[in-house]
Amino acid sequence: MPFNLNVDLRQLNTFLTVADTGSFSRASEKLFVAQPALSRQIRMLEEALNVDVFVRHGRGVVLTAAGELLYERARSLLQSLERTQADVTAVAGEVTGQVVLGLLPTVAHTFSGAIIEDYRKQFPQVNLAVKSAMSGTLQQMVMQHRLNIAISYNHSNHKNLRFRPLIEERLYLISPTNTKVSNRSEITLDEVLELPLVMPEEKHGLRVAMEKEAADRNKTLNLALEVSAWPMLTDMVRRGLGYTILSSAAVHEMTTRKEVIAIPITSPEIKRTLSLVTPTDLPSSVATLKLAEIIMQQVAEQVEAGIWKGKLLFDKKEIISASKPPNIHEDAEKP
Repeated sequence: MPFNLNVDLRQLNTFLTVADTGSFSRASEKLFVAQPALSRQIRMLEEALNVDVFVRHGRGVVLTAAGELLYERARSLLQSLERTQADVTAVAGEVTGQVVLGLLPTVAHTFSGAIIEDYRKQFPQVNLAVKSAMSGTLQQMVMQHRLNIAISYNHSNHKNLRFRPLIEERLYLISPTNTKVSNRSEITLDEVLELPLVMPEEKHGLRVAMEKEAADRNKTLNLALEVSAWPMLTDMVRRGLGYTILSSAAVHEMTTRKEVIAIPITSPEIKRTLSLVTPTDLPSSVATLKLAEIIMQQVAEQVEAGIWKGKLLFDKKEIISASKPPNIHEDAEKP
């Protein structure tokens, strides 16, 4: 059936760029289009829709209520068209398009290089972008379609997110060398809570989890330092300014160089589940599914090599290919 459309893709792309940059001048620079031509595109769009999509002010533009609705629909439409173009090309044997991957800072440090290297080698025509943030932010970005896929902790029950569990990892006390506990083969959680800890900010998932563990024992964390960036955690420990709590994979290189010591926490063991996260309201492109496959392969290899200590939560036979997309979209078990 024919479609009665009054707007075109160029107008929508221009609209999204102006909205993202917050000004016509910055959008003009980004699109390499003269500002009068860009303004004309927006004016034609507003006339076609018979609404104003921006409120102009001295410092730039902001979206109207109609503009906010158009922004969500237009972004979803163009992303869907981009995926369709890439998938149609993939039918001919070439995987193309763009994938935006979200990683936790600790995961990014652990094995982002291996993922990117492997992916670029296998699929050089795909434009891969990587962003780093905490779990809550990553999940929000997946729901907003600013990320195609993410690796995250903290399962949520949000209807627009699907979780594919990767690994249940154990947490370790990360100690400076030559301390009173650095030669221990294990350490109890009660003992850990007595030590001066270097921890991330309050909103960080690790901090929240450890505060809950302490509260369950009628204790509080013995904070030596609070830092805002993950690399500072391990650097402060390396300098002997306190202890922290991380997975063994997060400090694998440092323990290999004998800069810090990773000691298993017992009574009880503390574990976290790391998962692949994708949106439920948009199908994953072939390029995204191929990236998921490589991520699962990398996780399995690191667990087998003993770099990432934990329980693999999928059988290696389940490692997906683009011809079996449902595997990546299995709902995770409820926490």
